[in-house]
Amino acid sequence: MVIIMEKTTERKLLIEILSRLEEGQVMAILEDLGRGTPLGEALYKVLEEDCNWGSKTALNMDELKQILKRELEDTQNYRREFFQELIHFADRAEKTDAQIYNAIGMNRALWYRLRDNRDAKTNKRNVLKMAIFLRLDYWETYYLVNLSGHSFLPGNDKTDQAVSFCIRNKIYEPDRIDELLYEAGERTLFTEE
Repeated sequence: MVIIMEKTTERKLLIEILSRLEEGQVMAILEDLGRGTPLGEALYKVLEEDCNWGSKTALNMDELKQILKRELEDTQNYRREFFQELIHFADRAEKTDAQIYNAIGMNRALWYRLRDNRDAKTNKRNVLKMAIFLRLDYWETYYLVNLSGHSFLPGNDKTDQAVSFCIRNKIYEPDRIDELLYEAGERTLFTEE
């Protein structure tokens, strides 16, 4: 029973994330995965079945309102805040607050402001460093960056593309990531230039 709930939650989470993206962003993800790959095909199937992607018939406004209402009700209890999810990933990685904020060069006061104030924000570079330090996979990184109020766009942003490449290839060492970013002509994440 618990396994079914987790799969349902993951699917709803995926649908919610996809529904917040623009068509170009979804196309970039499909292109990155490869339409002919198993992951690309699975994503395309979710898009067709649950997001009315590529639907030939336009839905009328009443149908759209009903679908939106149902999706909002379905996901209302599953939505997590950025810091809650960050702590979940930190606990899984067995990292303390201090280890994280020291590793990414974040001010301790900002860390606790993020924890205590759900409206507090941090910059995207800090979120990318958190994802790398916690060794998140591609989709976890995508999820965390979007929860933080930013967009993870490997198809449009060179830094995101380089970080995506590193994560997909399990390169989590800050020095190696910074070297790859530097070679790509991008600003490094972990060291001052």
